[in-house]
Amino acid sequence: MKRSGDIASLFQKYESKKKACSQSPSVAAAVPEEQMEEQEDGQDQDRVIEENATPTPMPPNPAPIAQKEPIYDISRLPLDPGERQPIANYPVNDQDAVRRSYIIKGPFQPYAHQFESRKIRNRDRQFNPMWFYKYPWIEYSIKKEVAFCFVCYLFAKEKTKKYAFIEGGWRTWNRNDKLDLHVGGVTSAHNAAQERYNLFMVPHGTIDDKICECR
Repeated sequence: MKRSGDIASLFQKYESKKKACSQSPSVAAAVPEEQMEEQEDGQDQDRVIEENATPTPMPPNPAPIAQKEPIYDISRLPLDPGERQPIANYPVNDQDAVRRSYIIKGPFQPYAHQFESRKIRNRDRQFNPMWFYKYPWIEYSIKKEVAFCFVCYLFAKEKTKKYAFIEGGWRTWNRNDKLDLHVGGVTSAHNAAQERYNLFMVPHGTIDDKICECR
């Protein structure tokens, strides 16, 4: 009887070991699945973080809008030299546009005007319209009845504007030699203004090609 009890206990132990062996694989398998799920979740989070960390490309800067050079209507600019304001009074960026507008029109030379006579040394003197042909740079103000230099108005330096042909005007009609004196020599203020005028008209030409038409 004792032997049969031992055999029964052996069978019980065998059954219990068998059950333990059959349960252990499922437990062992459950652990890797959980770990795999955690690893997959971690990889997904890393992927999301990398995607969020990628900088968003900025849109390209718009192309700069080309600024057109201002255009002045010559009909609105005063033509009479006695009514004009100095070129220096215009905005710096507009001065060349003003010069170009006046050059298109040319010197103000009213050939048909009844030029005013004035007493100079007991004789009636007046502007001679033939000077327009001899000195193409000269222009006449109907408002002030005096003459000005068109080239010097456009391109004379500030320090030379004390001359009568630029400020105030010239009207000593008995001294036509003043016209030649105004032109002066090669280094005169008038010829310097004339050179700047020529360069403005033909900016890419050679010096030899810039023949002064107003001398």
